Amino acid sequence: MFLRNLCHGILLTALVLTNAAHAEVYQAGGTQWRPFSYEDKQGNLRGISTDIVRRVLQQANIEAQFVSYPVNRLQAMLGRNELDMNYADSVQWNSPEELQHFVFSEPYLRVKEHLYVLKGSPAAKVPVDKLRGLTIGTVRGYTYLTMDPSFADKHLVELETSEDPALLKLLLARRVDAIAMVDDLFDYLVAEQGMDPNLFERGASLSDSAISIKLQPELVTLLPGINKAIQAMIKSGEVARIRTSYLSSHATDGCHSEAVTC
Repeated sequence: MFLRNLCHGILLTALVLTNAAHAEVYQAGGTQWRPFSYEDKQGNLRGISTDIVRRVLQQANIEAQFVSYPVNRLQAMLGRNELDMNYADSVQWNSPEELQHFVFSEPYLRVKEHLYVLKGSPAAKVPVDKLRGLTIGTVRGYTYLTMDPSFADKHLVELETSEDPALLKLLLARRVDAIAMVDDLFDYLVAEQGMDPNLFERGASLSDSAISIKLQPELVTLLPGINKAIQAMIKSGEVARIRTSYLSSHATDGCHSEAVTC
């Protein structure tokens, strides 16, 4: 009897170890989007969204490798099912076709997005659907649902770049009339680069978006655990603490980007 129980125990242990060795490690993709997701000087991925989602997945007992790609490549890899999730996306930033394909977690943040212009520009007072004849700086691969119709009918001209910091340089050089940017990102970059914020003015509103984790449809069974962890982190204040740790005081005064409960 002892020998049989011993063999049974060894077999169970071997099965557990085998399952652990073959545990799924998911690929969580993002892009360089300060202060939400970026690579530090040591080559480590960090940022508001990166830190929040890393903790969410840990609490949900989901093992993931965080990777970063340019926006266009990130979108293409998701479309080819080469990545399991985008850890900082929004329903408002996806096309109808993408919304039918992917599944989304509950939101863990909200961010506001505006056009930014040079101080004194008449475009600052004009709603986005009324703007005409301007060149707008955008990041290649991003979707701007409020401006896409104007780009399509040539009422506005789109000048794309691969990185957000380049947009500020284009605006200061007057190569574009306005740039599209998330408010917290704008505040962060202006402070980081030591620019005078009085050189700029906020223009038309582009979006007020809930940030979620976007997953491949076959991973829908992961959502209950993910959503439970998001709810717990928001309730405990951990989401707000992570966000505040990355943002300067002048960025938080306006509550441009907030936890869902803000």
